[in-house]
Amino acid sequence: MDKLKVIALCLALLAAAVYPWAYGYQDVVAQGTAPIEATKPSTSEQHVLTKARVVPIRSATLSFPIEGIVAEVLVSEGDQVKAGQVLIRLDSGRQQAAVLQAKAELRRARAQLAELKAGPRPEEIAIAEAAVMNAQARLQKVLEGPSEAELTAARIDLANAEAALRTAQSNYDAISWRNDLAATAQSFALDKATKTYTAIKARLDELLRGPSEADMAIARSEVREAQANLELLRAGARPETIAVAEAEVAATEAALEQAVATLAETELRAPFTGTIAALNVSVGEYVAPGMPVAVLGDLSAWLIETRDVTEQDVVRVQPGAPVTITFDAIPDLTLTGRVSTISLVGEETADGVVYTVTIIPDLQDSRLRWNMSALVSIE
Repeated sequence: MDKLKVIALCLALLAAAVYPWAYGYQDVVAQGTAPIEATKPSTSEQHVLTKARVVPIRSATLSFPIEGIVAEVLVSEGDQVKAGQVLIRLDSGRQQAAVLQAKAELRRARAQLAELKAGPRPEEIAIAEAAVMNAQARLQKVLEGPSEAELTAARIDLANAEAALRTAQSNYDAISWRNDLAATAQSFALDKATKTYTAIKARLDELLRGPSEADMAIARSEVREAQANLELLRAGARPETIAVAEAEVAATEAALEQAVATLAETELRAPFTGTIAALNVSVGEYVAPGMPVAVLGDLSAWLIETRDVTEQDVVRVQPGAPVTITFDAIPDLTLTGRVSTISLVGEETADGVVYTVTIIPDLQDSRLRWNMSALVSIE
């Protein structure tokens, strides 16, 4: 009997020397404490043993893409928020003004395009037609020369002017002896009568000569110009002009979309439903683009994440591999789970290249908290 005890003791010592981790793991599960030093956990041929932490199934560090002054903080730490809910607003006076200006520019561009496509109004056509008729009438009159009535009127005007000139001359001669003759009313009257007679006589001579080539050329040019304006109105805008106006509308629409997008950037919205874990700003503070202002997490379930699986160990870890999880803060809690994902790219650290392994627990525990430390054993 003593010989059998000796043999059993030897076998136990041999097993402890060959598989020391297995005996230590039994202590972890049974006692709820990990007999592992603060340094990197050990690994056996059957298991990869490493440190981990508790993380939400989804999390994000939120920031603004633009700079600004915080105008409103609409949530507090610990608040439950919905996807799309506004969390923080920046002062948006400048962005709102830009939107109003862009809307006004778009209205102007659209009105101009509509005017070009609509063509001329009936009133504009009527005015252009009347201008053509007036120009043609003037040309006809130039070609026909003065009428007998116009010649008679011009002769009567000349006769009256001649009589007025004789009267003025007689009055002037009557005081011709005066030394201040040039400053008298009679002198001014004679000068005026002379100029009037000269102008009327020149007009009568012009009527008697008939229209000149220059007069007819000017009249014909006026007719051609009026007809061209009428045809241009009737033809409407050229396709090239409409294309330019359409491009202007498209450009102003794009400018409005940009202004609206910039205005939207003054509001920080929740990208998904979750819990506000941290707030880093207050009303009145300046925020720079990309500056972390809040942390949001979906705490409806937890994942276990390790970031220090070495390149030697990661080749032995497969998605779906069973995992046992223990927690420093909850010694009596042991969970099982499965490997969900393994990072494709390793991270260079002082201890070498390490990889992130994400684990989905089979069960959730209400005592778990974000960033709690854990110990995982991956088969």
